[in-house]
Amino acid sequence: DDKSLDFKMVYYNADGNESSMCGNGGRCIVAFAKYLGIIESHCKFEAIDGLHEAYVNKNMKVELKMINVDRVHPHESDFIVDTGSPHYVKFIDNEAEIDVKSEGSEIRYSKAFSQDGINVNFVELDSGNLKMRTYERGVEDETLSCGTGVTAAAIAAFDQKLVTKSNISIQTKGGQLSIKLKKVKTGYKDIWLVGPTQQVFKGEIQC
Repeated sequence: DDKSLDFKMVYYNADGNESSMCGNGGRCIVAFAKYLGIIESHCKFEAIDGLHEAYVNKNMKVELKMINVDRVHPHESDFIVDTGSPHYVKFIDNEAEIDVKSEGSEIRYSKAFSQDGINVNFVELDSGNLKMRTYERGVEDETLSCGTGVTAAAIAAFDQKLVTKSNISIQTKGGQLSIKLKKVKTGYKDIWLVGPTQQVFKGEIQC
C-alpha cells in the first residue's frame, strides 16, 4: 500500500458492476472524507484509473485532478474521449430537444460499442460555454450529471476550437461544473473537474 495515499475509491454502477472512473463520485468521496475528518483540504487517493489528487474548501467545493488525456478520437462526425471512462461526444444545436435515453442507447448499443458500452454526451455550445446531457452505460438511462463526461465534452470542444478558453463552464441538469485544462504536445494534462458538493443524507446502522 502507498502510505502517501489518503484512501482508495471503489465505485459501483446501478447495475451492481464495478464502474470505470466516476468524476462526480470522486468529488463526493473527497467531500465525505473531509466530513469524516480523514483529510483537511488536500488529498491523494487511488481509483480504478489510477491516482488522483483533490482540494476541498470550507464551502465543500471540490477540485479533482483527472487523468491526462492523450488525444481526441474522431468517430464519423463525432468524437471519443477516454477520461477514465470512455465517452462519446456529439455536438448538437439544442440539448433540450434530445431524447437522451433513446438516442443515447442507440449509440451505446451500436455495433461499434455494444460489447463494452460507452457513455454518450449530447453537447450544445452556449456563448463560449457548454450545456450537456448524458446517457450512462451501467445505468442505461440519462443521469443528471457526469463528471468524466463533462471532462470529455470540454476537451473535445477545446480540441475542435469550439471554445478557446482553458477554464470551461458546463451546465448539466444536476448543476454547474467547470473544467480547467492545459494543452500540451502530448495531449491534455492538469485537467481539473471543479464543482460544489452537498451532503443530502445521513443514516445509522445498528448491528
